Formats: sequence, structure tokens, C-alpha cells
Amino acid sequence: MLKLAIDREPFWLDLAPGVRAQFRPISVAAILLARTVAADRLRAGGDDAAVLAGVAFTRSLAHSGIAAWEGIGDAEGKPVEPTPDNIDALLEHWRVFDAIDRLYVGPALIQDAEKNA
Repeated sequence: MLKLAIDREPFWLDLAPGVRAQFRPISVAAILLARTVAADRLRAGGDDAAVLAGVAFTRSLAHSGIAAWEGIGDAEGKPVEPTPDNIDALLEHWRVFDAIDRLYVGPALIQDAEKNA
């Protein structure tokens, strides 16, 4: 049964030791934008186009989803805000990218697939 009650409250996820981020629930608009970004990457072609499309999909959802974070700082250790450039820098850390993909993106896609089964 499709339930119409959708949780719209931000939630926190632990991404690495001492690092956590607050995420907005993934919206329809965020999914559509991420699909467009991934499709553009696929159209660009190349041997690794499918992998890079997946990366682009996750990065897009991270950009639209991250509302706040803790435990993330600049080169001097001063806390920084989740700006687009800082989110890009964060996503270059494999452990964090993987955590966002597994804990934020993956469950949303599984939930969507279950609703449409």
C-alpha cells in the first residue's frame, strides 16, 4: 500500500568518525534533477560513462540534500558551512561519498522501487 504520509523533516547521518550531516528528505524535484545530471553524463559517453553517471547522480542528491554538518573544517581546522564548493570537497573523500551513497541515496531508491513494485 502506498502511504501518503511522507516524512519531510531533516535527519542526521553519521558519515565518518566525528563527521555527520543533516539531510533533507529526497524530493521528487531532487530525483528528477539528479536523473538529468546522470543522463547528461551518460550522453557524454566514454568507457566509464555509467560509473561517472552514478557519481553525478549521488553528487547531485548530496548537493540538494545536505542542510548542515558537524565535524568538517578547512585546512586550519576551522568549521566551514556546507556551501556548494565545500560539499564538492567533502565528496572527494571516498569514505564520505560511499556513506552518502549507501545511507542516503540507496535507501531512497529502494523505497521508491518498493512503492512501485
